[in-house]
Amino acid sequence: MFVVIEGLDGVGKTTLVNALAEHYEGKPANTPGPLLQRLTDPILDALGDNQTARCLFYAASVLSEGKRARRAADRGSAVFMDRYWLSTIAYARARGVSVDLSSLEAVVPVPDVTVLLTLEEPQRRQRLDDRDRDRSRKAADMETLDHEFREAVLREMRCRTRAFGLQPVEVDVTGANKSEAQRRVLAVLPFRGDRCLIQHTPV
Repeated sequence: MFVVIEGLDGVGKTTLVNALAEHYEGKPANTPGPLLQRLTDPILDALGDNQTARCLFYAASVLSEGKRARRAADRGSAVFMDRYWLSTIAYARARGVSVDLSSLEAVVPVPDVTVLLTLEEPQRRQRLDDRDRDRSRKAADMETLDHEFREAVLREMRCRTRAFGLQPVEVDVTGANKSEAQRRVLAVLPFRGDRCLIQHTPV
C-alpha cells in the first residue's frame, strides 16, 4: 500500500508517517526525498524567486519519489509519504503560480489513499510556537500563519477535481495525542489487515 499524508505545517504529518510505518512494518518516505533533500536549499537559491521553477522542482521530486513508492507498494511493501502532489500544487498556487499543471498531474504515480490532516488553528499555532522556541521552525512555517495564504493552500488541497487516490480523505486530529491521531487515520485507510482493497497496475 502507498499512503500519502498531507496537511499544513505543524499538523503532525511527520510524526504520523513514522508511526504508521512502524505500525505496518513499512517504509516512511517524503518529498523531495533523502538525496534531493540535501540539495534543496542550494537549488531553490539558484532558482531565486521564480515560483514556477520552484514548483517544477518539487513536481519532479513527486514523480521520482512517487514512482519508487508505487513500485515498492505493488511489490508488497507499505509506504507512507510525508507530503506529495497536493502540497506541491497547493503551495505553488498560494504563491501565485498560475501555469496549467494538469498534464503533470495526469502522470503522477497514484497512491492508494491521500489523507489530509487538519488541526484547529490555535493548536497548530501552538505547535509552531514550540518549534520557534526550540529553533526548529522554518521560514515555510511562517507562511501559513498568514490567513489568506493558509486558506489558499487548504482550498487547493480540498479541490474536488483530483483523480481517485489524489483526492484527499480529510481527518481532523484536533485534541488528539499521537496514538489517537493514528487511530483516526487508520479508520479511513482502505485496508484490512495487511491487504489493500484497491488494485493498481504496476508502474
